Amino acid sequence: MNKYYCGFIVGLLVLIVLICYQIFNQDIRMIKLSSTQQQQVNKLLEKRATRCIGTYLIDLPAEFKVNEEGYFDYQRNYVITIATKQQYLPPFKQMIARREQELKNTKPVDPRDGDYLKAIYSVDTNDPEKMQGIVFERMESIGTADILRVLEGYRWQDEVTLKIEMKAQNGLGEQYTKDRQIDPESYGNNVPQKLTEMYKLFDRIKLRDDLTIPTTPGFCFLHGFMQGEDREWKDMGFIYLHNTIDNFYFSIDYNDFKEGYALLDKPEGYVTQGRGHTIYKGTRKSNGLLLEEWIAKGQFFLDKKGFYSDDWGYVFSLGIHMTDPTYKTPQLRLEMYYKPPLDPRQAYSKDQLMVFWQEITNSIRIRESSFENE
Repeated sequence: MNKYYCGFIVGLLVLIVLICYQIFNQDIRMIKLSSTQQQQVNKLLEKRATRCIGTYLIDLPAEFKVNEEGYFDYQRNYVITIATKQQYLPPFKQMIARREQELKNTKPVDPRDGDYLKAIYSVDTNDPEKMQGIVFERMESIGTADILRVLEGYRWQDEVTLKIEMKAQNGLGEQYTKDRQIDPESYGNNVPQKLTEMYKLFDRIKLRDDLTIPTTPGFCFLHGFMQGEDREWKDMGFIYLHNTIDNFYFSIDYNDFKEGYALLDKPEGYVTQGRGHTIYKGTRKSNGLLLEEWIAKGQFFLDKKGFYSDDWGYVFSLGIHMTDPTYKTPQLRLEMYYKPPLDPRQAYSKDQLMVFWQEITNSIRIRESSFENE
C-alpha cells in the first residue's frame, strides 16, 4: 500500500513539475487566439503611430497618450536638468511673473549674501508671439554659500515650456576677497560661460509633438528633440496612458546606466514587487535587438487613496541592453500595466495581452538617422 501511495505521490509531483515547466517555458510567439479574441486585439492595434524614445522608435496605438510634463537628466561634466510641459502662452507669462516675484521675495540666511535672485537675462527670439524666454541667476539655496549659483532658464514655443537648470559658480563677492587671494581658481566666476552653454542648449533643442518623428541626427525626449549626434549621459522616462481604458498604460525608461544584472537574472521581487507571481519569462530577437521579457500577475495597482488595492492585474516588463549600453544602443526598459475592468466582458485575457505585447515590442527598433555617418 505504501509503495503504491509513494508511487502516486512521485507521479503527482512529476506532473506538477511538467505543468509548471510548460507554463513558464511556453513560447510567447506560439500563442494562438480564437478568431473573436484575435479580432479584439486587432481592433486595439489598428490605429498605431510611431513614437520616438531617445534613439529608439516604437509603434503604439494612437489611444495611448504621453504625459503632459516631465523632465530628464543630461550630463556633461555635471548634471543638467531639462524639463518640458505643455502650456499655452498666457499661463506661461503668469508662471514667469510669479516665479520672478517669488525669487525676489526669497532672502538668504546670511545677510552678507545679498539678494537671492542675482540677475535676470533675456533669451533672444525673433517673434515674441511665437517664442519667449528668460534666465534667472539665483543662489543654489537660502542656506548655501553665495558662490554656489543656479541658472534657471525658460523658453516657450509651440505651446510647450522648456526649462533648463544648470549649476554655476560666482566667487567675486566681497566676502571672498581673502579666499580669492589664496585660491583664485576656486573663487572665479563661470556664470558667463554657463550662460553661453545654456543658450547653445536652447538653440539645439527643437520642440515637437509626440507624433513628429525627426529624420536628422539627435535624440528625442518628452515634447522635444536635441539636434546633433550626442554621446552624453542621459536618463529619461515616458508614460503613455490609454485615453479610454483605465489602468492600462506603458512606462518607458531610457538611459545610459550599465546594470550589474540582465533583466532575467534579477530576483523575482524586482518585477513582482513581492505582490504577485511570474507567469512567463523568456527572450526573443526582433530588429537586431535581444528582448528580455518577464510577465507577472499580482496586486500592483493603487486605489484612489494611494494604497495598494486587492485587485489583480498584470505587469509586462522588457529590457534591452541593460548590461551593455552604448551611445548607439542605450538601455531601454518598458513596462505595460493592465488591470482588468470589473465587467469581465470588457476585459482582455492573459493570452490576448501577450499577443498585444508581442506586437508592440516587436516594433521597437533603432532610429538609424539618429547618428552621423561614420
